[in-house]
Amino acid sequence: MVISVFTLGCKTNLYESGQIVAQLTKDGHDAFLGLKKADVFVLNTCAITQEAEKKSRQLVARARKLNPQCKVIVVGCASQKNSSQFVDIPNVTVVKGVANKIAVSQLVESMCVDVEAVPTVYQEHLNAVQERTRAFVKIQDGCNNFCSYCIVPYLRGRSRSRQICQIVEEVKQANSAETVIIGIDISQFGKDTGQSLAELFTALQGCKTRLRLGSLEASVVTDEVLQALSKLNFCPHFHLSLQSGCDSVLKRMNRKYTTEQYLEGVQKIRKYFPDASITTDVIVGFCGETEQEFEQTCQFVQKVGFADVHVFPYSPRQGTVSYNWQDLPAGVKTQRATQLGAIKQQLKRNFEQKFVGTTQSVLVEEQKNGFWQGYTKQYLRVYFQGNVQSGQIVEVKIAEPYLDGVKGEVVL
Repeated sequence: MVISVFTLGCKTNLYESGQIVAQLTKDGHDAFLGLKKADVFVLNTCAITQEAEKKSRQLVARARKLNPQCKVIVVGCASQKNSSQFVDIPNVTVVKGVANKIAVSQLVESMCVDVEAVPTVYQEHLNAVQERTRAFVKIQDGCNNFCSYCIVPYLRGRSRSRQICQIVEEVKQANSAETVIIGIDISQFGKDTGQSLAELFTALQGCKTRLRLGSLEASVVTDEVLQALSKLNFCPHFHLSLQSGCDSVLKRMNRKYTTEQYLEGVQKIRKYFPDASITTDVIVGFCGETEQEFEQTCQFVQKVGFADVHVFPYSPRQGTVSYNWQDLPAGVKTQRATQLGAIKQQLKRNFEQKFVGTTQSVLVEEQKNGFWQGYTKQYLRVYFQGNVQSGQIVEVKIAEPYLDGVKGEVVL
């Protein structure tokens, strides 16, 4: 049977889709990642925002257009949050949640709602099919933070960690030029099993692939962790989740650090990795955010000197603590997003300018509009021309800022 597996949402979802493809293929199906004509569509959904949940429902209609007679299996966070929203949609035959997604392989011929309880320990033991230039390896699932604006812990459950030996084995088997360590919150890795991030990074020291990390919390940026990373073929790009540069807003968000503690983490990173790219997420217009609080965020973002900032206007999410709190007018949130967005663009250009004249190792990804595109270890997008191949790492001399990154020439 021909089965399409399509993903909305985070890198963890993408990895889990790869696990679904691996299981379907093992069971004799012609399975692949991507939304193309098939007999069965497995839609791995997202519910981080209302818009993501809406897109998850719309995916079913997109599948029907490709094959009106298809069967649709819905899995993931949107169906975990509310399975009933998919039950009466034409062509939907199976609805599962976030647990045991690979079980859809046994449900292809079924009609059922099978939303299981989220497990309390890490239970996945199947490596994912990888179809990109970089491999993703999942090390944990779930989240214990319960930020006041976030629905994820209610859908994914508490943090649960994978065994280090399994992680190392998959990194080696992936055999890719670059591997990204991912999870719902990798900062919590090992807290339920007596392991630690430092132990994991130490165990990975024999791996040849260059290693990149998913999003981190500043609280886990310790000397022990950074020392272990410095002994790897490590990509010095740290995505440190901030959300606000104002302590009073952080407290309302139930974020468990202050701006001072966050800055200490940044300074430690730059001690070990002076050229590191430090990126972040910031929510503007959170409940009750005053002009003064927003200005503190703008000042803090500039003080840190991020390489990039992902700016999001606050969006109330039903089921979260802050859902019924007083929201700010949409116009205020839009204006603040625009203002912080301008700061982000200047910081991004400042960071890019630092690399002009230097030679960087670039992972080649794809060719568009006459240019190859790829990323440096610092996750700086580079445009260049040359006789190269996707998945190859080449040396590129950076010439100038260009579009959303920089332009360079391959060093022969």
